[in-house]
Amino acid sequence: KPFRPAKYFSIDRVFRNETLDATHLAEFHQIEGVVVDYGLALGDLIGIIHAFFKKLGITKIRFKPAYNPYTEPSMEIFSYHEGLQKWVEVGNSGVFRPEMLLPMGLPEDVSVIAWGLSLE
Repeated sequence: KPFRPAKYFSIDRVFRNETLDATHLAEFHQIEGVVVDYGLALGDLIGIIHAFFKKLGITKIRFKPAYNPYTEPSMEIFSYHEGLQKWVEVGNSGVFRPEMLLPMGLPEDVSVIAWGLSLE
């Protein structure tokens, strides 16, 4: 079949073994997104995340390089929390590594950007 660009989104409850504090929960809801298209890059990912948070009225967003085994480059996403008076991590994101895409049979010039954001 010929390739067709695609977008996939989900919201679901997730669990992880985490020490609880003001910025970490063991159970939370995650918003996930994946966009598959020709020529996508890190700038596209940053733009989508900025637009998403802007629609929520959140404009204080920062990105920090991170390591994720399936994406390169990868970024952690931070937002300034007025109540805590500090920057807190609100998500993670990246561009899928080419070797992750080969088994999917996608054309070589197709890129996949993805993110996971905490709803809480």
